[in-house]
Amino acid sequence: MTVSSRDLTGKSLICPDGVLGTVAEVLVDPVSGHPTHLVWREPVILYQEISIPIAYVEQVDGEGIRLRVRREDIERLPRFVWR
Repeated sequence: MTVSSRDLTGKSLICPDGVLGTVAEVLVDPVSGHPTHLVWREPVILYQEISIPIAYVEQVDGEGIRLRVRREDIERLPRFVWR
């Protein structure tokens, strides 16, 4: 992936079955400086965050970040809850 983490934050996350939401944060490998995960923050009673592996990204275009997996696959990933 040749885009910077700054370019990914705020972009729409698009699954084959529809828009998931937007990128809240980008996790970066401290050694290589390359993005490793995209964080989707789901607004429920308490915020839940799901870290989406960068390997799930199919392409980045003008509409957003296209993921190669469906929403249900993303929702199966571990969630991190914070207040």
